Amino acid sequence: MNDHGQSFRPQTPAATHDGADYAESLQRHLERGVRSMRFEPSLEAAYRDEQFQEGLKYLRINLAMLMALVCAIVQVDRLVIPKVSEAVPHVARLGVMVLILAVAFALTFGRRASLWYPRIMTVLMTAGMMGIAWIGLLAWTLDEDRLFVRLVIATIAAYFIMGLRFRLALAGNLASIAFYVAAARWFAMPTLDMVQFLAMLLTTSVICAVGAHHLERARRVAWLEGQLLSEIALRDGLTGINNRRRLDQHLQQIWQQGLRERKPIAVLFADIDCFKAYNDHYGHQAGDGALKAVASVIARFGRRPLDMAARFGGEEFAVVLFDTGRDEALRIGEEIRAQVRALTLAHAGSPVAPVLTVSVGIASMVPTAERNCAGLLQLADQALYSAKDGGRDRARLIDVELEGPTETTAR
Repeated sequence: MNDHGQSFRPQTPAATHDGADYAESLQRHLERGVRSMRFEPSLEAAYRDEQFQEGLKYLRINLAMLMALVCAIVQVDRLVIPKVSEAVPHVARLGVMVLILAVAFALTFGRRASLWYPRIMTVLMTAGMMGIAWIGLLAWTLDEDRLFVRLVIATIAAYFIMGLRFRLALAGNLASIAFYVAAARWFAMPTLDMVQFLAMLLTTSVICAVGAHHLERARRVAWLEGQLLSEIALRDGLTGINNRRRLDQHLQQIWQQGLRERKPIAVLFADIDCFKAYNDHYGHQAGDGALKAVASVIARFGRRPLDMAARFGGEEFAVVLFDTGRDEALRIGEEIRAQVRALTLAHAGSPVAPVLTVSVGIASMVPTAERNCAGLLQLADQALYSAKDGGRDRARLIDVELEGPTETTAR
């Protein structure tokens, strides 16, 4: 079989066209109950990117508000806790914390922000929490213990405000707690004093961790359910392959890509010959079985990342092929026709052959600004009618350059 019939493409929501593998993956995760808080790699990447993009506006607002609050708090410290300002220079405290938040804010505008922001922000947030713990301990040596509560506030922010996933927030939280214990020992803080604040910090951390875990789990389940519903809505209920709605969406997308890259796009329409006679002779249940069998053949030719196979309607199927010229498209059309014949489904009511056959109409063109994908569909439809008028059980291509049909027939 050729590459169009065998090659396997990665399954992601952005590039999943046959739908079966993707839907099964979604269902598996739902049945497992999202216990591991991680999906399969392609799903995990899609989930993280979508969740990050959805919350991006509010994340930027949160970061801007935190920068303003940090500035305000440091200014208040100068008046209320002058001893701390003397021990830790005002510029140092303001500069470090605002710099961390400013870097985080800038990261949200990066091209791959959904990938890099969580990683870098986990490091920055952990460093910031360690700095808060250090300043709190330094203030304690000056008989000022009010600053310890800020580590509690920072812990809450790490879990719910900074846009970090549960695992990353938890890692930063645990690292800051370990740092606090080590630094408290270094400052020779009495064990009772250290345990008193540590108990408050641990209580806050457990409450935040449990809440963040439940929240992320609910988000993951809701995302899986939404993806599964969307997948079902874009699949044909009988055959399980993509439906026309998804095909139209996909064709619009790759048309723009073909326009940018100057790559040819081919559309193949395959229509079961004399299908009404098949239903009349064998019954509708057998007709449904025939549609499923033909769909399984058609689906083999839409497995590359930018290809797609779909049920177009009734007994008509479509295959969209990216970067596929006329000769290759015609060859694939002939292979589809041959593989359907190879199913050897008896068709006593057909005047064409004793077995079920299909006629295939093909069109291929390089997208231009003067053309559109609707015109490509129309050309493929014209080629299909030409194949049927020419005797059925054949593949016929309309050559856009020559404005005439090219044909292959059964031998």
